[in-house]
Amino acid sequence: MEARKVGTSCSASKDFIVITSCSASKCGSVPITGPKVVDPSHYLSDATLISKLKDIRQQILRHPEACVGTRKTYAFDLYVKAGRAYRDLRVSSNYIKLKSMLLSNGIEWFFLSGGYGIIHALEESRKYQATFDKNIACQNCIPFTGDLWKGVLNLICDDIVSKFNPGRIYVFGSKDYTNFIQQTNFWKNKTVSVKMFESTGSSGPLWLSPILNDLADAIVARNLVQFDQKYPKNSYKQ
Repeated sequence: MEARKVGTSCSASKDFIVITSCSASKCGSVPITGPKVVDPSHYLSDATLISKLKDIRQQILRHPEACVGTRKTYAFDLYVKAGRAYRDLRVSSNYIKLKSMLLSNGIEWFFLSGGYGIIHALEESRKYQATFDKNIACQNCIPFTGDLWKGVLNLICDDIVSKFNPGRIYVFGSKDYTNFIQQTNFWKNKTVSVKMFESTGSSGPLWLSPILNDLADAIVARNLVQFDQKYPKNSYKQ
């Protein structure tokens, strides 16, 4: 069955949204078999920002060093099935449960991505190599994309928050990724409750992994209070 593309008209407020980082390792082997595929009009209201998002993505992904794959998969599978930060989530039953909740419109999850900028968990994606981190880009001869998204990605994130109007936002990632969130109006003006987990170095994903799974436990149990009580501060750094 062909996946149904979904866009437009998501005006209802959300209790929360999750924003996490992409991963160095990616899994492009899981085919899209769910009932829908999201596109940027699902989470963005501003037509100019939709156009900019798509244009910058194309600019990055047509670069030969991006090594874009041929198979399409959900972004959720692309990162969660392979990334070290998602190990605890993956080996538990939460991977399957969260994907089911995504497909039933139960949650909204986004990935900050060197190749896609920001991408919804149920958006079409392909394997690629690109990063916001200049050192990693140089070491691995892959596109450095941080400068391309500067001044744009923060506006896109603000538009996402404006459209979904969440009560809480949970953010996970390294400084090169969380920095884009810290440039948003919703972060600077504290217009919404944001809980941020910022990692450093090669051990960062291993530090994030159990915390992400704790959040997954709370989402599945529909009891975010238990997570907020365990992690009461608004900002955590490794």
